[in-house]
Amino acid sequence: MISLKGLLNSIQNLSRKPTKTSPTPYIYRPDVAQFDFATGVEQLRRSGRSVVDHAIENTRPEVVSNIIELGKQVGIEFNEFSIEPSLYQEYCKSAEYSKRYSEYYRGNQPEKTLEHYICYSLLGLNSEDVFVDLASEHSPVPEIFRRLSGAKTYSQDIMYPDGINGDQIGGNACNMPIPDGFITKAALTCSLEHFEEDADTGLFQELARVLKPGGTVCVVPFYVFNQEATQTDPTVSVPAGVPFDQTATIYCAEGWGNRHGRFYSPQSFMQRIIRPTQDKLKFQFFYLSNAQEIDSSIYARFAFTATRL
Repeated sequence: MISLKGLLNSIQNLSRKPTKTSPTPYIYRPDVAQFDFATGVEQLRRSGRSVVDHAIENTRPEVVSNIIELGKQVGIEFNEFSIEPSLYQEYCKSAEYSKRYSEYYRGNQPEKTLEHYICYSLLGLNSEDVFVDLASEHSPVPEIFRRLSGAKTYSQDIMYPDGINGDQIGGNACNMPIPDGFITKAALTCSLEHFEEDADTGLFQELARVLKPGGTVCVVPFYVFNQEATQTDPTVSVPAGVPFDQTATIYCAEGWGNRHGRFYSPQSFMQRIIRPTQDKLKFQFFYLSNAQEIDSSIYARFAFTATRL
């Protein structure tokens, strides 16, 4: 058998396909806005797009019920996932967020820790797994999951230097420098919505390659709405010339600071993600039925997993 060290050496020597470059450098959250919110909204409207001047509201009970019903109509069945508070609290205690990561998303830790807990619960990690946290940025997830499960873990992000550097995988997640079947478990937490143009479709086609048969990726939150929509802060997206899906309504969230957040309708998720990979991935969908009972600030309502056939 090839050793892990030998495998990593061979990975690092793999050539990478060239990736498409944007005419403007990718800036996730710039430090300074170039103009005010109202100006950005107006410029989007002048482009002829359907534009709404407030954030998407997909957590209201009536909207959630509508999403679940629309899912049934296209063959997406949401299974109830009821969060056990004591298990969530035990996870947070074991992960040592307050001790090790007190500054991580300070003011928004209930949301982030719950996202991590749901992934950890649905993935069922163990010491035999190779886990990758996709679009990881500065997340503590790889370290926490490694410590709690014994799994071999990696962080992946477009912001990291290209290639594999220790436990970091840098470059485009749609074209990772790793061999087929390398990953047994993966996660995207507050990440999939930021994949612009057709990169979301490309990501799942890539996951169908890099996941080992039986391997699973977990996505939470699953940003789903009752229509195709994209949320943006136009003070960021308009100067950068961010492209939006042609059939999506654009919701402008003042002060959000992010350029692109895709909210699928059940139908658009079927078209963009499920159908292109239906012969390679099996999907399961979850409704987080008591998420707000954990903390009133929590906005995650849905999650899903995709398992390599």
